[in-house]
Amino acid sequence: MIEANNIKISVGNGAFTVNATNMSINGKVVLLGPNGSGKTTLLRAMSGLIPYEGSIRINGVDVNEAKGLLEVSSNLPEIYHIAYNVGGLLEVLSDLKGLNPSSFYEIMRRLSINPRDVLRKPIYALSAGQSVLTRLALTLASNPRVMLIDEPFENVDPARRSIVVSLLLEYGDEGIITTHELDVLKAFKGFNAYLMIEGRLHGPLRVSDLLESGIVEGKVKDALLTVDASGKTYSIVKGNGIKFGELGSLNRLYGVLTG
Repeated sequence: MIEANNIKISVGNGAFTVNATNMSINGKVVLLGPNGSGKTTLLRAMSGLIPYEGSIRINGVDVNEAKGLLEVSSNLPEIYHIAYNVGGLLEVLSDLKGLNPSSFYEIMRRLSINPRDVLRKPIYALSAGQSVLTRLALTLASNPRVMLIDEPFENVDPARRSIVVSLLLEYGDEGIITTHELDVLKAFKGFNAYLMIEGRLHGPLRVSDLLESGIVEGKVKDALLTVDASGKTYSIVKGNGIKFGELGSLNRLYGVLTG
């Protein structure tokens, strides 16, 4: 279980803050939001990479006090600076987290990437798409119980997106998958979703309900969820408004709301 209570994360000397009042996760959830909304910042705090106020507990252990939480894995780029190249990462993560190199090779083959093409390269030298997929393969090859996966579909071509979906459904018992891409949501209909807008967390609601809903300005009675953006309140309701299922990206929706 992942539990976040009264979280406040300050970025850029307080110029931007992320707030998560109450988040309790059993299983896997999708965290949705436009670019720059604070999704990655929240995952960084949950991974112990940046300081935060409040409490984040993973399987009963406070992240600030955690040592050797081997069942947790993330694809955040800064985690993969611990070795010069991908081959070195395999060796280090095999020692530290019990990563199975054979699992890594198999995942890469499923993603139609020849492991030999990346082993001698640093993560930063890979193409944007290769970096996303290689970090995902490294994350999953440790067979994590808890996954903290950031934007796994960004810069990934459509043919491989379906494979990424299959991998995310297959691996891990619980965790968070962040994305601003709405066209992949149909694969996660059974999941709960949270929305991150301008650093504030809203939710949860079912992905299946979200896809059948729209967003309208104002506070509406019996709304599935209300969110604030640029000083205005919006309601997510069934049957009306700008339809989530017809938008390709939350960046587009955010532009409509704040334009």
